[in-house]
Amino acid sequence: MLSEATTLALPTIPQTMKAVELIAPRKTALSTVTVPELPHDGLLLKTRCVSICSTDISYYEGHLFPEEYPVILGHEYLGEVVAIGAGFDNSADVRIGDRIVYWGQTDFGGFAEYRSVRPIFSGQVTADTFWADRNFYDDRMASAVKVPDDLDDLHASLIEPTTGAMRSVLTNPPAPGDRVLVLGSGPIGIIAGSLIKRIFAPRSIVSVDLNKHRGAFAEQQFSDHAYVPDELAETVPEGSYDYVFDTLPTVHVADEDKDPRRIAMRKIRPQGTYVLYGASQEMQKFDTWLMLAKGINITAAPFDVRFFPMHRSANVIASAMHVLRAGIVDAAALQTQVCHFDDYRGLTDILDNYRTTPHLKTVVDFR
Repeated sequence: MLSEATTLALPTIPQTMKAVELIAPRKTALSTVTVPELPHDGLLLKTRCVSICSTDISYYEGHLFPEEYPVILGHEYLGEVVAIGAGFDNSADVRIGDRIVYWGQTDFGGFAEYRSVRPIFSGQVTADTFWADRNFYDDRMASAVKVPDDLDDLHASLIEPTTGAMRSVLTNPPAPGDRVLVLGSGPIGIIAGSLIKRIFAPRSIVSVDLNKHRGAFAEQQFSDHAYVPDELAETVPEGSYDYVFDTLPTVHVADEDKDPRRIAMRKIRPQGTYVLYGASQEMQKFDTWLMLAKGINITAAPFDVRFFPMHRSANVIASAMHVLRAGIVDAAALQTQVCHFDDYRGLTDILDNYRTTPHLKTVVDFR
């Protein structure tokens, strides 16, 4: 149990903070809001860095929707502990000043100067589940890890997306010697491809993305060849891949036969594995005839904490941190842009142009 002195919030914590709120699709505001309360069994964190996620962009563009507006986006988060709740389980030896990264299911609140979290660290087993009204059970607690001193702030914010990719790959791994296709060469595609290339022993691994800048980066990091969708459709024989990892966002194409997901299903072998990573509340086009004709195994790592509890994700986030430290995922190469939090116009420009930029990971720096 913590001492009484340890549980008190530091006197320098203000009552209000600046936050970037999404008030409607493609509409943001720089607002002054109340600093979150310190949870009895949690932590209050002062924001250091938050990297922008494609999920943030999906909310920004209106492909995903919060339960209500306004909402503060941002969840690929690194924060510094400024207060510890009186009922906090401190078996992980968390102290004021420690840096914390967490992974939650459908979380908001990062683009603000402070946030609270109720963490679960590797080795702890606890839960506070609830029905999320989006067809799965979520947890009000989040898996978390302490960041060691040798990991840079800007790179540490990439622990969260690495955790997401690792959950999916570890739950649905390729077999050694598989021929792998990664759909999408955004940050998650790069992370997943790097993990598969360096750990799971594929025979070959290629990528596809409409953005040629990202395709070239994928070839530097893991990909034997980076295709654009038309090239994949026209030059690759059907049945060429055993395993597809789909990180694509919402896709709209005039010619449905050129939908990259349909192309990938044509190129996968019968009984191949198709892993879906990305999330959208818009219905996406899957070729049900090819699924039936080939017996394609469509799978995903579940959000539902009844089947993938948060305490299991706590072990994954600890591993994700080691993956970055070991260079299996190259955080320094992935983090290609920094936007200071006080540059509100620059941040909104980044949100507007995210899909076409040559950049990979943009980190919002609060320091």
